[in-house]
Amino acid sequence: MGRLIVGNWKMNGMRQESRRWLGALKARLADPVPGVEVVICPPFTSLADAAEELRGSVLQLGAQDTHWESRGAYTGSISAEMLAEVGCRYVIIGHSERRRYDAETDEIVARKLQACWRVGLHPILCVGESTPERKAGMTVRRLGAQVRLALCDPLTHGPVPVASLTVAYEPIWAIGTGLAAAPVDCAQGLEAISAELKRLWGAEAATRVALLYGGSVTAANCKGFWTEGGASGALVGGASLDPEAFSAIALAAGKVAR
Repeated sequence: MGRLIVGNWKMNGMRQESRRWLGALKARLADPVPGVEVVICPPFTSLADAAEELRGSVLQLGAQDTHWESRGAYTGSISAEMLAEVGCRYVIIGHSERRRYDAETDEIVARKLQACWRVGLHPILCVGESTPERKAGMTVRRLGAQVRLALCDPLTHGPVPVASLTVAYEPIWAIGTGLAAAPVDCAQGLEAISAELKRLWGAEAATRVALLYGGSVTAANCKGFWTEGGASGALVGGASLDPEAFSAIALAAGKVAR
């Protein structure tokens, strides 16, 4: 399993600006980075432009969210089918900002995962604990619960069958704060996630799930999350808006042996 570097642009980038960023990034990552897959997740309004811009490049396209239904009276929502049609391969699901600002529950996250699998998209499930939960020593319990509930079939309430999945550990206290977790924090979080995946899907299947770290990732600190923290890659926020900084993270990933 190689490394996965995902750039989450969040609500940034007008269409012309997005094209400029992508052009600069393609120039820096013109050739494949050995053992590394790089994914860009721009806003919905830039997806079609990004798909055109990335065609023939080594970069993959992803989206920041999806709805759980294929179609219907869901004003302002985008379905997984729409994302697949425009050229997306990956979708971020359950980001802490969606959970916080859009009141996404674990049940909603589970239904969105089902939507991705329905059309062959690869979901990147985000889980993480808040500052109060961390201080109360609830990190392991909280991460286990989020993984378990996300992989619970909304109808049968049993674990879903083994499916394509990446899980990103994004401690809420480290997102957009400039305060990244230490490699030991990353390792603890990923161990909790891995343990729950093994309980649900078994040890062999769990090893096929890539585990990322997200939260104030930079070119200066990323290596520690892979060599000491045990992460298979990174979900990058702010630094992904800078083609030079983001490409440096992707190139650094190619230099770290698995």
